[in-house]
Amino acid sequence: MKKLVLVLSFTLFFILITACGVNQESEFGRHEDQNGTRFIDNRKDDQNDRQDKIVRNTTNENPNFPNLTNSPGTTSTTTGVYEDKAREVVKEYSNFEPDEVWINGEQMWVTAHTQNEMSMAETDKEEAMLKERLEKAIPKYDINVKITER
Repeated sequence: MKKLVLVLSFTLFFILITACGVNQESEFGRHEDQNGTRFIDNRKDDQNDRQDKIVRNTTNENPNFPNLTNSPGTTSTTTGVYEDKAREVVKEYSNFEPDEVWINGEQMWVTAHTQNEMSMAETDKEEAMLKERLEKAIPKYDINVKITER
């Protein structure tokens, strides 16, 4: 009998506790925006839009950040244009084959290859001449040139 009363009281207690259930109008459901990112927010929508524009502009100024907009004029989408221009300059204005072009911030690293054997003095002279041509074509970056033999 004691076990039956104990089981019934536990069951009744369990039913009372679980009968409340989950409140559908909890803080997470009521104040959540459509993306589920801003829960309790007293700011107005125009303040949120202004903040989003500031973040978008800041990240689009750095070519290392991913492109956050679909407009073709942003920095992230034009980085490849500068790399292609550097390869074009190496191909057109020198006897070398263009290879890797890396851009990091204001620095651009350009690698070119040659089939000929060159001394260190010749390599330095050719690197300086190629660097000068690249800086005239792309003045935006501080350019570093490396010529290797294949």
